[in-house]
Amino acid sequence: MKSMRWIAVMILFLAAMSLALGTALADEMPTPRAYDTLLSPAKGERSAQVYSQPKTSSEKLLTLEQGETLTVVGDNGKYYLVDVDGTTGYVLHEKAKLSAAPSEREIAEAIDPDAALADPIPFRKETHLEFAGKIHADRKLDTVYVYLWDECAYEVESSFILALDKPTDTIDPAKLKKALNMTKWTGGRKTLTVQGSADGERVVLFRSPVYISSAISGEVSEPVSVTAMCNLPDNLRDTKLSTVVRGGVTVDIPPAAQAALLTMEWNARPDSFTAELYNAAGQLISSENHTTVFYNDWVALTPDTCRVVIAPVGQEVALATVRVYADNYPRHAVQTWQDSPEKLDMLLVATHQDDELLFLGGTLADYAARGAKVNVLYSAECDRMRMREALDGLWTAGLRGYPIVLGLPDEFTMGIEQAEARWAKYDPQKLLVRAFRQYKPEVIVTQDFNGEYGHGQHKATVKMTAEGIALAADPNYDPESARMYGAWQVKKLYVHCYKENEVVMDWNRPLDDTGVITPLFLTKEAYDKHRTQQASFSIQKSDKEYDNSRFGLYFTAVGPDEVKNDFLEHIDWQ
Repeated sequence: MKSMRWIAVMILFLAAMSLALGTALADEMPTPRAYDTLLSPAKGERSAQVYSQPKTSSEKLLTLEQGETLTVVGDNGKYYLVDVDGTTGYVLHEKAKLSAAPSEREIAEAIDPDAALADPIPFRKETHLEFAGKIHADRKLDTVYVYLWDECAYEVESSFILALDKPTDTIDPAKLKKALNMTKWTGGRKTLTVQGSADGERVVLFRSPVYISSAISGEVSEPVSVTAMCNLPDNLRDTKLSTVVRGGVTVDIPPAAQAALLTMEWNARPDSFTAELYNAAGQLISSENHTTVFYNDWVALTPDTCRVVIAPVGQEVALATVRVYADNYPRHAVQTWQDSPEKLDMLLVATHQDDELLFLGGTLADYAARGAKVNVLYSAECDRMRMREALDGLWTAGLRGYPIVLGLPDEFTMGIEQAEARWAKYDPQKLLVRAFRQYKPEVIVTQDFNGEYGHGQHKATVKMTAEGIALAADPNYDPESARMYGAWQVKKLYVHCYKENEVVMDWNRPLDDTGVITPLFLTKEAYDKHRTQQASFSIQKSDKEYDNSRFGLYFTAVGPDEVKNDFLEHIDWQ
């Protein structure tokens, strides 16, 4: 079979997937291993007739009403075969709608060890998944079922059933092309399962995690929550930043929700907030004051929490979204930001929200996946939507420590003098040096001295960074922060597009031994979150203008690089 390069597929076991996404999956609920196809009346049909034989003139076994389902046990091309209390019934295709659910019964494991998806390379242009070779079974099958489990939504996103022309123990995957059409899928982490049926007995033929690029079909679906079961203001149920609640908020949670986490997205952040948890009897379980406030924040709930009272402090407080999750929420998909590590191996200094992806390439995704203590510092703070996109992108790239934001105003200038004049009243050099001293990065990676395409604020950020290394090590500069954090000597500074002591980073190097997910792939996934910027910019490929794989070692306190493809060369960071 001619092999097609498929879009954004990750074939690896869950532990390896965890590495590529910068997430520990050990705490997550297990992915279902097998599934049942369910049948209900088609949309627009009030009911569907179930016949005793594959013809409408036969006896009617029952009438299936909307909201009711039956388990599908086969397909003959015109009728779906369903189980009716141990008897086989028949339902016309056009009268039925298929869905699926994790199987509550045991399904035999007979996974073909040679079955694999073709060309497991995360290209993002093709529209179908394809298998390499054929799928072999240990018995002759009459029906094949395909299920795509969405790890984010915790549900079957797509199901497909194929009646074989005649029983066979060898499946030509070309027959499954309709089932493997990715244009109908949302992006994100999935599990693809192929099952076979022999006289009603099911076996699992293939199962593998996959990663579908969000570029193929749009945003990753929102994780399933128990928010609908809870009582809270309607303005907080949508995802709009413009619909907000000002002041305190009470969320009532029924015991059946088994809530474990409450997340919040602020439009305007408070100075601090208190979260009070109460049980069903109205007794206070705990009261915690949160002084480090993120745009996306969260509160862990105890199993007996039935009410959460959020009391923010500040003048312009505005809460935009609340979600409540049971304990099985997907940890990789729900943002639970932590404070930045107190001591960093690497700090990416970028000007605007997205520059760390556009111009620093796979740096964040690469070193976060490798376990380095890395963070991003933005000198400017763009509008609120850009901050939302930035957090979504950083989380996708693998960052878990909340980014550092100096908060300088965003304004386009072509001259560095104009940018410096606009920022002067904020004393940006002192702000930057304080961040260097507080987080003590061993290595800093920053943008081009020429501002890539000439942006004055980019130029000002790089100049401040280069000069700030010597200032951070000088205890006489800003004595106040020197007393608070101590002077700090950054070991190395890399500058994008700097021509001296050049290093070339390989952002297409696989992040695991499966050879699938690369830093560049995750960087593109992260940049897909920056919807407002898509028309103006894109991730640059190698050998193009502003090539994000080329940097120069501008400063070193640990000697010159030798390998010249690792920002942490000569740094003891593990």
